[in-house]
Amino acid sequence: MNWEWGPEPEPPAPQGAAGVGRAAARALLAAIEALEPQRRGKLMLTANADVLVATGRADELPWCEGVLYIAPRDAAPALWLPTTQRPHLPLDLLQRALERRHRPSPLLMLREPAQLVPLHRALPASDELIAQIRARWQD
Repeated sequence: MNWEWGPEPEPPAPQGAAGVGRAAARALLAAIEALEPQRRGKLMLTANADVLVATGRADELPWCEGVLYIAPRDAAPALWLPTTQRPHLPLDLLQRALERRHRPSPLLMLREPAQLVPLHRALPASDELIAQIRARWQD
């Protein structure tokens, strides 16, 4: 995934936030945990060792310094990207190529560090899920 990336000429409204890296992921989780339960319950979360992704409506997402705001594009609805960046490739072709190699979709494509994060396992942002994510990060 070492393709060239550039600025997004028409950034879409965010539909998610990604904390990439240990500090940003933990800061995003803390910001989500601090939301009132009704607002937090409208978000979906998925995580790996160094990335936390929250998806939901733009007005439900927390603001958190250091996170990437993300969204799919009309040309590739199963391919999520940072709202301010995009690869210099046709997104519809890129999505099809990724779907052939990486099932299932949707996928978040990150530039730094280059990785794909599956979004299909996202669950509601409950207290239990937040505790599970924190426990996994303790290992």
